[in-house]
Amino acid sequence: MAKLVFAAGVPHAPGLIGLLDAAPEDIQKVVHDMYAQLREALLAARPDVLIIVGNDHLANSRPRTYPDFLIGMAPEHVGPFGWYKEWLGCRDYRVRGDTAMAEALFRGLNRRGLRMHAQRDNLRFDDNVSIPALHLRLDETDIRVIPILQNCTVPPLPDAHQCYAVGQAMADVIAHDMPDDLRVAVLGSGGLSHEPGGSRYWYIDKEFDLWFMELMASGDHEKLLRDLTIARMEQAGSGGTMEVLSWVVAAGVAGPRYGAQSDYALHSNFKCGIGAVLWDLNQTVSTPRPVRAPQPVTTEPVLLTAFDPSLASHDLVQDLKWDEALRARFATHEAEVLDRYPLRPEERQAIERRDFLSLYRLGFHPYLGGQLARLIYGNEAGKGATIAVQKLVESLNGKQIEAFASDEGVSGQDAATTRV
Repeated sequence: MAKLVFAAGVPHAPGLIGLLDAAPEDIQKVVHDMYAQLREALLAARPDVLIIVGNDHLANSRPRTYPDFLIGMAPEHVGPFGWYKEWLGCRDYRVRGDTAMAEALFRGLNRRGLRMHAQRDNLRFDDNVSIPALHLRLDETDIRVIPILQNCTVPPLPDAHQCYAVGQAMADVIAHDMPDDLRVAVLGSGGLSHEPGGSRYWYIDKEFDLWFMELMASGDHEKLLRDLTIARMEQAGSGGTMEVLSWVVAAGVAGPRYGAQSDYALHSNFKCGIGAVLWDLNQTVSTPRPVRAPQPVTTEPVLLTAFDPSLASHDLVQDLKWDEALRARFATHEAEVLDRYPLRPEERQAIERRDFLSLYRLGFHPYLGGQLARLIYGNEAGKGATIAVQKLVESLNGKQIEAFASDEGVSGQDAATTRV
């Protein structure tokens, strides 16, 4: 029986590297302290293998053929993928893989009735694996990494119940299908609240974030599965907040455990709330900790009904990200590149006019909308990417931009709460 020795949930906002030095000092301290303490706990646990459950932000597959879970089997994992490096503003890294244990995980989950997908070639990593890998300095350790990239944005989505069930099955695979002396760590990488590509690009739902972190640290998994609905996550930030489902997979692996919360930071330029939870695997839950009441759900999610995976513009954006030569051609001969795709007349017109609102109304995926904006206006961390966001939001809001920064700052947890 292999042993689970570490379990945590962390954010991976892309600005946590490229924009970190420009953030206020108290915000920087939260980020550095959070990841330093997690690294200390990870190294103290002495894992042989680290399973990183991260979100796939439409980086590896096309919307019409999108796996819910994709396991990386490569003997070495290299990142970030080319187009994302400039956006993240980070260095390259290489971490060891574990093909044998990735195969065991893939085989074991499928045998337990869960449809998994796997790839032996290196996956395309953006902030999902790159941010925690670099902050935890995994390339300076001998820890072998198994990445699992999770669908958190392409409908139909695996909800909290499905993600938790995957985590429980992973725990069973670890316990029964892996070597007895193997020490395993699991890290859920995603969230917190944000709306990438949407009209509320700068919006961060602090109340949701604090409730969610408290819930994850409470040990109350019945409440977790009851209250963490798709509608509640979508209300906190459409197409982005559902990234926290990676934490739910990790929680399913760990089982009900009390958690230690980090301080919470809100910085609008990160476009995502920042906080982490580290679970205590040495103590089972007797009485769950109390959790504040969640905000009521007052809006219905729209992503599930508006999205049209058949649009050729989705293929255009994916190909532009994956093909450097095509990107260069698009920059100088846009019409020629557009001619290569069976775009509907109104679809092509929306692209040519930079009319993202019309494109979204046709069913274009908002996450790819943010990426298309960067392909058009610039991809550099804190420079072209910021202009791209502004242009996108101008189109979606009729040129009205809101920074959503009035509540920016750091929130400590209650004194009775153990911190990371």
